[in-house]
Formats: sequence, C-alpha cells, structure tokens
Amino acid sequence: MQAATPAAPEASGIKNNRVFVLGSLSVGHGLSHMFDQGLPLLITEIAKAMGLSTFMIGTLFSVRQAGSSAISLGGGPLIDALKSYWGLILTSCMLGHAVTYAAMGGSPNFVVVALIVLFVSMPGSLWHLPSTAAISQRFPDRRGFAISMSGFGSNLGNVAGPVAAGALLTAGFLTWRHVFFIYAGMAIFMAMLVWWSLRGLGRGGTTAEAGDFATRFAYAVSLLRHRVVMGLILAALLRGIGLNALFNWTPFYLRETLGMGTLEAGVHYSLMTGMGIVSAPVLGWLSDKFGRKAVMAPGFVVAALLSMAVVNVGGTWLLLPVMAGLGLFSFALHQIIQASVLDYAGQGREATSIGLLFGINGVIGIGSPFLASAIIEYTGSFGAVYYYAGILTLITAAIIAVLPLRRPAG
Repeated sequence: MQAATPAAPEASGIKNNRVFVLGSLSVGHGLSHMFDQGLPLLITEIAKAMGLSTFMIGTLFSVRQAGSSAISLGGGPLIDALKSYWGLILTSCMLGHAVTYAAMGGSPNFVVVALIVLFVSMPGSLWHLPSTAAISQRFPDRRGFAISMSGFGSNLGNVAGPVAAGALLTAGFLTWRHVFFIYAGMAIFMAMLVWWSLRGLGRGGTTAEAGDFATRFAYAVSLLRHRVVMGLILAALLRGIGLNALFNWTPFYLRETLGMGTLEAGVHYSLMTGMGIVSAPVLGWLSDKFGRKAVMAPGFVVAALLSMAVVNVGGTWLLLPVMAGLGLFSFALHQIIQASVLDYAGQGREATSIGLLFGINGVIGIGSPFLASAIIEYTGSFGAVYYYAGILTLITAAIIAVLPLRRPAG
C-alpha cells in the first residue's frame, strides 16, 4: 500500500482544471443516477403491465446487479491500464445508456426485459471506475470532500430520477416504454457533452506504477489480504445489500401498501435516494477533517434507526421527514467508505481498488433481491425490508467502529 501522494499538478486550459473536471464528472454521474433511480419506479409499471410475481421482480433486480458487479470486478485493472482512454470510455458509458434504454422501451416480454436488464446498469457501473480514479488522483488532499461532491451530482440525479419518472408516468399519454425512449435521447445528448468536456481525461502525466494486467490483478488480490480494506469491503457489502433492498422495494411499498400514485411515490422515493444533496459535501468535509470513522459509525446507527421507523410512521405526514432523514445517509456514507478504501490505494490503482469494492459487493449481493423477495413473501409485507435493511446497517456500524482506519491525508 502506498502513502498518499501530492495533488496532481494543474495543466493549462479550463478542461484540465481539476475543478472543471470534477464538475463535469459530477454532471455525468448525476444523469447516470437519474436513470438508475427512475428504474425501480418504472419496474412497478412493467410488473403491472406484464403481470410479474414478486419472485420475477426479484429476478430482475438480481440480474441487474449481476451485470453491474461483473463490470466493477473485472473492469478496475483494465481501466487503470487504459488511463489515456478514460474520456472515450466515459463517452461510451453514455452511449451505452442510450442503447440499453432504447432496447428496454421496445422489450416485448419478461424474458427480453430480463436479458436487457442484465446490461442496463453496466454503463453506470463502468462510469464509476475512471471517474472515481480521476477524482482521487486530482484531490488526494481533499479526497473525501471531492468524492462527496461527485456524490452531490449523483444525488441530484437521485432526486430527479424518481420524480421525473413519476411525473412522466402520470401524464396520460406516456407509458413506461415512452419514458425509456426519452431516457435514450437524453443519454445521446449527454454523450456529446461528455466527449466535449472530458475527452482528454487521463492523457498526459504518469501513474505511480504502470504494470501489466497480471500485476494489476495481483494487486487486487493483495488488497484482499489487507485486514482494514477487507473490513471496509465487508461493511460496504452489508450496507449495500440493505440499501439495494430499500431502493428496489420502496416504490412497491409506497404504491402497493400505502396506495400512492406514481408522482407521489416518486417524490417520497426521491427523498430517500437524493437528500445527499445536502449531506454529502458536509459529511465528506467532516470525514477529511475529523476522520472517516467519526462520521461513518454514528451515521450508520442513525440510518438504521430511521430505516426501522419507516413502517412505524406508515402513511402519516411523518413519512416525509423520516424518508428525508434516511436519504441524508443513503449514498453519502457509502461514498465515505469509497474514500476510506482509496486512503489505502496506491496512485494509478484507484480504479482497481474501487472496482474490487463494488465488484465483490455486487457478486455476493446478487442473491440479495431473492432474499428480500423471500422475506416479503414470508411476512406478507413490503415493509419488512426496512427492518432487514436496518439490522444490516447496525452490523455495518459495529464493523466500522472496530476498524483502525487510517487518518485522511491533508
């Protein structure tokens, strides 16, 4: 493991300025999350139109996670090695969104939907790798804050996604198919902007250690022998399984259990997924100043208690502030786990490290949607997933509390 490195020197030109790069990456990150967080709400309409069972819905969520984890686990070393192509890769991610969502809009049945869902989250998962690596290299002195600012962009998307999907579905002349075609058009436009602003990302400069693919994969394996990194991966795994259950099934809880319409459900769901707009920069800055553990351990405890409170408040007015409170910690704390892992990663190996974090979590978490659907079937309630997620989050807090985390550089 290498010690923290100085901030990358600024090259001339606005497109090489690290603040401009961070802003551009954050905008693209936001659009990816807008698509991603609109999907569970759209799946409620697909399930209704195609008559899907709880198990079939769980299958869609599981297949979606399988595709995402495959990209994360295998893509990290490759992305680190292809640094000079980062701009092209990011542009391809947006074009990938366009292709997969257009295909979703034209899907005739469940089998085709399941096949396409395998690829739907791949572009967004691939985006995280060069994006996070570039941010980490440019902001080693303020890594937690910079990654959280990228998270600020993603949280804008998390707010916009469910609300936009709900609003579009509420329009009487649009169906879920039309919404996917709209997404495809937006992704094509964004691909052009990404190419203009980020096509030079990764060119020039050197990494601390180049190495071939075998060396990079060997480094990934070496991370698995690092006790603190493995503890962080385990914490991220448990938290990720809980979050996925909330994100996947909350639209069904809001619509089926509480009887909300698509727009009202979208607004409530956006609070749970997008309140990191407020909290992510603050928590990231605090983690840089006072340490990652000082922010994560109490944050996970509060998140667990709020998760368990959702069902208790039911459809009362209290649901809005509880959902908003839950949203303050949803993605924001996960981004600090990412920063914690990168505190141990050597320069030039950031994508490998983040790919390992997301990939292992994704592979092991593939069965989580089936477990969540089994819990729903056994209890007869979508609300049971909030207790399930709360318990996993409490265990995450306990793990973080005992890890001897390195102090951030700076």
